[in-house]
Amino acid sequence: MKAIQRHSTRTLIIITAVVSVLIYLRFADPLSAQQLPSEPPVSRAGDQKETFQSRSPDSDSDANRIAKSQIDAANLLQLVLRQLVSGAAFDAKVREIVWTTGREVIGVGTYEQSGENTGRFNLQLTMHDGKGKHRLQQISDGRLVWTRSEISEAVKLTRVEVGKLPGWAPGSTSEQPIPPRLQVGAWAEMLGTLQRDYDLSVTTAKLKEKPVFVITGQLREQKRKAVLSQANRSDWPMLYPTQMRVAVNAEPDTDTNFGIYLPVRIEFWSDPITNNGDQVTGVRESKRRLITLVELYSIRPITTPSPERFRFDNVNVDFTNETERYILLHDAQLTQRPITSRR
Repeated sequence: MKAIQRHSTRTLIIITAVVSVLIYLRFADPLSAQQLPSEPPVSRAGDQKETFQSRSPDSDSDANRIAKSQIDAANLLQLVLRQLVSGAAFDAKVREIVWTTGREVIGVGTYEQSGENTGRFNLQLTMHDGKGKHRLQQISDGRLVWTRSEISEAVKLTRVEVGKLPGWAPGSTSEQPIPPRLQVGAWAEMLGTLQRDYDLSVTTAKLKEKPVFVITGQLREQKRKAVLSQANRSDWPMLYPTQMRVAVNAEPDTDTNFGIYLPVRIEFWSDPITNNGDQVTGVRESKRRLITLVELYSIRPITTPSPERFRFDNVNVDFTNETERYILLHDAQLTQRPITSRR
């Protein structure tokens, strides 16, 4: 029975990893009871290598370059979030690979959104772990965000009432940050987590011969301490990423003239892991491991879908209401912001 429970816990982590980095924190406590290998074998060596051959954006001094990169990364991330939230409707195919407990789990699915500040989207993902299929659906009609996971026929359902979160303030939205109401679920929440919990930098690179911006985030020390405290452990949970890398289209697609500033590849990397070292030289290397890889491809603009496409019908399944957690998260962000005087 305990083995079944451990398998279900691991699978649940795998399935929900695509939704948000917050999922890792949510399951940090169950991870403490698992016997995880310190160095999981990886079958796709190409994916585990450094993906992007990037270069520094300028030749200034290191301190100035880092400061400029942080500002540029923050501004670019806001631009990406705005493109997702306020941009035109589009759909895409999704591929996810998760490496955990010595296994590789592959998922494929679709993503569709209305954009234009409606908050409507539909993400569906099916994953195969060698013991069956597991499904994840996250869908929002702009008022309610539903997340449904089906793991070995066990269904878990959660709901967030985003209408209770702050929306746009009166006036023009062009100068406002993306409101919390539009940062629940899918890619917007994932990138919002990157913005909130990671120190950012940006470089340029090429991905499959196409120019991209690469936003890299290093987990902040304050967040590290919070994770360990909430998980009640001293060693770092191996499935909690300490580095995120997001490749963003730097140009629109040549065929559709669409897709600029949309994310196309999201990587979640572990803390550096020290290997046993070379038997001859005794040199021990410390390298990060790729935990999760998410790719968006075949991105194309579409006619704005009908609102009915984003309705979710709950048929006699008990659900957990997570609205309060998001309200508390938003309140915590407000208290952490520096207070500026206005005249």
